[in-house]
Amino acid sequence: MANTNYQMIGDFLRRKRESIAPEEMGLPTPLRRRTPGLRREDVAHLAGMSTVWYSKIERGKAAGISDIALMALGDALRLNPSEKQYIKTLATQQYSIPSEACFQISTESKRLLDQLDPLPALVINDYFDILACNQSYKRMCGIDLSMLPLEERNYVYLTITHAKWQKFMQINDSNSLDENLQRMAAILRAMSAPKTDDQILKQRIKRFQGISDAFSDFWSEKSVRYCEEAEFEFCHAELDLMIFKKQIWWNFSGNTSGRMIVYHPRTDVEHQKLAGIWN
Repeated sequence: MANTNYQMIGDFLRRKRESIAPEEMGLPTPLRRRTPGLRREDVAHLAGMSTVWYSKIERGKAAGISDIALMALGDALRLNPSEKQYIKTLATQQYSIPSEACFQISTESKRLLDQLDPLPALVINDYFDILACNQSYKRMCGIDLSMLPLEERNYVYLTITHAKWQKFMQINDSNSLDENLQRMAAILRAMSAPKTDDQILKQRIKRFQGISDAFSDFWSEKSVRYCEEAEFEFCHAELDLMIFKKQIWWNFSGNTSGRMIVYHPRTDVEHQKLAGIWN
C-alpha cells in the first residue's frame, strides 16, 4: 500500500478523534485540553492497543495495519459502515467496483436511457460528470444539459453555480446548499478510496474548492458516504414539487464503470401526473 494511503487513514482517524467529546464516551473532560476531542491515549485504550502503536497509525507511519486493528479503531471511534469501508479500502486497495470512470456511454446505453421516458434518468460517472440524460430528466430539471459546455455538465459544478439547477434541487438558502455539498463531498471521498492517485479526481476537487469555500470546508472534513437509494424532493420545472425514489444501476465495461440513476415517482398519482405530460 502506498505511503499516502497510510497518511490518509491516519488523517481521517485524527479528524474523527477530534470530533468526539470525551463525555460522549463516558470519559472525564481533561482540565487542560490542548486539542479538541479525544486524546490519542483514549482511542488506544478504547481500541485495545498501545498508545505508541495508535500514534504511529495516526501519523501515517504504521505499515501493515491488520483488519482486526481497523475494526477495533472503527468501533472505538464509532465509525459508521461507510466510514469503516472507506478505511478498509484505503488499507487493502480492494474494492469490487472497477477503478476507472467512464466518460461516454454506448449507443445501447443511450437507447436504454431513452426508453425509460417518462421516468427521469441520467448517467453519471464517479466524478459526478453527467454523461447523458433522457428527455424526461431534461423536462424535470428545466435545463437542456446537452447544450451546456462539456466542463459544466457536472452535478457538483451545477449545484454550486447554476441558479436554475439550484431551484430544481430545492436549494433555497445557504443551509440547503451546504447539505447538498456536504453529501456530494462525502460521496466523492468514498469513491476516491480505490484510486487515491487519480489525477482527474484531484483536478475536479481543486476546481470545486476554487469556486466554493463551503465545498472546500466539507472536503476537509473527510466525511465519507456511499451512494444509496433514497427519496428526494425536486422542483419539477413543469409539475412543481414532486418526491422521487432514486434507483441506482451500475454499468461495468472492462475496467470502467458508470451508474444510471432512475427516478420513480413515490405514488401512483404522481406517476400518472408525470406520464400525463407525455400524452
